[in-house]
Amino acid sequence: MLLKNIKMKNICLSAILGIALFSSCSKEVEDIQYTPNVKIQFAQGGDSSIVTVPKGTAEFPVKIDVSASGPIVRMFEIYNADAKTGNRGSLIAGTQEAFSSPKNSHTASFNVTGLTENRCIKIVVTDTLERVYEKNLFIRITPSVVFSNSVKIETVENYYGPYFATWLSGRVYMRNTQYASEIDWSLGDVVIPSVGTSPVAALVNPSLRGSNNLLTAPGLQNTKYSLTAMTVAEYSAITNVNAAAITALADPTQDIVQVLAGKIYLFKAANGKKGLIHVSAVTAKTGTIENVSGEWKPATAYSELTLSSKTMLP
Repeated sequence: MLLKNIKMKNICLSAILGIALFSSCSKEVEDIQYTPNVKIQFAQGGDSSIVTVPKGTAEFPVKIDVSASGPIVRMFEIYNADAKTGNRGSLIAGTQEAFSSPKNSHTASFNVTGLTENRCIKIVVTDTLERVYEKNLFIRITPSVVFSNSVKIETVENYYGPYFATWLSGRVYMRNTQYASEIDWSLGDVVIPSVGTSPVAALVNPSLRGSNNLLTAPGLQNTKYSLTAMTVAEYSAITNVNAAAITALADPTQDIVQVLAGKIYLFKAANGKKGLIHVSAVTAKTGTIENVSGEWKPATAYSELTLSSKTMLP
């Protein structure tokens, strides 16, 4: 009987605790509204603080408005900021203003010049209590030339693959990709009579891979190539906003061109893209590689390349 009473008490206690817990969980979460004492606004960009400027724009005027809850604005500064991360960089000379009498508002203008790539600036306001308020403005250019990242690519299908697409900062694919229509050019090991009797690493017209005894995929486009006389320094000097160095080159006409480290190559794809390929390294490799007969051949020689591209959009 005593044991039964203890069990009943435990059940009742558990029920009471359950009700209390349910009641506490059912309470509405109270939102805390925070209004900063200092507000920074740009005339352009709205709440997103992002502006896109037309193609060919070399400079962009910025107007900044600072408002405060009272006379607490002690210092105003403009910094460069990383265009990818938004992190604060160097102070822009001549933009720092310290107020001996704190202000409740401030307006400033600044001209962002030399727009050859995306830029970001950071406005920094310090109040009388040394609290810091920051806001970025991101200026997105409309490029004439798009750059790829430096990527690894192969003349066979092993780790990376031999197919390159200039979209999304440069992508390398195997032949089973669903993005075959985006492939701009490809690599392969082929015999070039003017070079010798052994296969060499080469740029290969994607649409002619099969006729060159290379693995291929349906839907690949026609792309031509040529070796240029451009130096690496000249390639590096090409900016996002000036395609003159590419447009000055005659359209390429070759289906196959040997690739060598340190050289710059021109390509023109059927989709209208025309651009440059900088091969920075060519490394000899071996592996177990599938051939066109579907056989996997061990100790097959191939090449791995490191390269980047700069492409003029159609």
